[in-house]
Amino acid sequence: MIERDRLSALLNQFSGKRVLVIGDCMLDEYIWGRVNRISPEAPVMVVEQMETTFAAGGASNVAVNIVAMGGRASIVSVVGQDSMGEQLCAELARQGVSHAGVVVDSTRPTTVKTRIVAHNQQVVRVDREHRTPIAAAVVGQMIERVRAELRNCSGILFSDYSKGVLTEELVASVLDMARGAGIPVFANPKPANIRQYRGLSLISLNQSEAEAVTGVNLSDLSVMNEAGARLMHQCGVEAAVITLGGRGLALFEAGKDWRHLPVVPLEVYDPCGCGDSAIAAATLARAAGSNWVEAAVLANLAGNAKVRKLGVVPVTRKEIESVWSMSDARNGGPTSNGSEH
Repeated sequence: MIERDRLSALLNQFSGKRVLVIGDCMLDEYIWGRVNRISPEAPVMVVEQMETTFAAGGASNVAVNIVAMGGRASIVSVVGQDSMGEQLCAELARQGVSHAGVVVDSTRPTTVKTRIVAHNQQVVRVDREHRTPIAAAVVGQMIERVRAELRNCSGILFSDYSKGVLTEELVASVLDMARGAGIPVFANPKPANIRQYRGLSLISLNQSEAEAVTGVNLSDLSVMNEAGARLMHQCGVEAAVITLGGRGLALFEAGKDWRHLPVVPLEVYDPCGCGDSAIAAATLARAAGSNWVEAAVLANLAGNAKVRKLGVVPVTRKEIESVWSMSDARNGGPTSNGSEH
């Protein structure tokens, strides 16, 4: 059972915990506008641009979440030698993320996702990116940046968006360094790269990713033990989480039955970045001394908090506590979220 005082104590312990995030950083650009007419050139809406804003996306968003929840974050990643890379580094600095580990690569652009939003409804998204693996010389630079960032590190978090940054050589080198230093490693990998992440502390996948990895259709929760067994066998991890959208998340631990943590009933606004918030909370929880159930509860609360917010934005400790209070009022507290199957 999980007591409210215990979860409060874990949130307090987030302060000062330092997580090194490694992966595919990107810049999220939002063009906000309104629609008053259809184009005479084609049957499409004409969006009158009112404002443009930027946010840290991908691995950058994971790092920003770490800071927003009370921890400290450093990031090792790659940007292009362009204005968008400068904009992203400025955003990371504004959010309190150390970006000394970011490598500038003149051969590829900064990954940018541009969302055009009219009347709070996304109209279209335009991606600018190269997904080819980074060059060996850049891998070498990143390994050196990781080595420089390991001191006083409470955990390492791989944030994999399949943009070419997390090569097999880089991941293997980081895992060797982490094992040598006794630092736990966490990841939200893409299915195509899953074999790179064997032997970690925790992996987190969404439902479609887990189905691709295990070959099990997860529309029915009765098959979850089978899916979990396959996932744990393939990855050799201490624990695994599958986020299930409106059905909450599933937690798997070696040698134990799976646990289902349902969502707190609320209106869903935007699921973008939900997985980033969940893995950030789980990583900080383990750094704070939680067991896996406690880490999963905090991940679930963080994911619930994120879907209430429009856009790729971080979740704060206060927002986690707000969802937690709703869980208390409606379900008898966070203890009721950890049902066993």
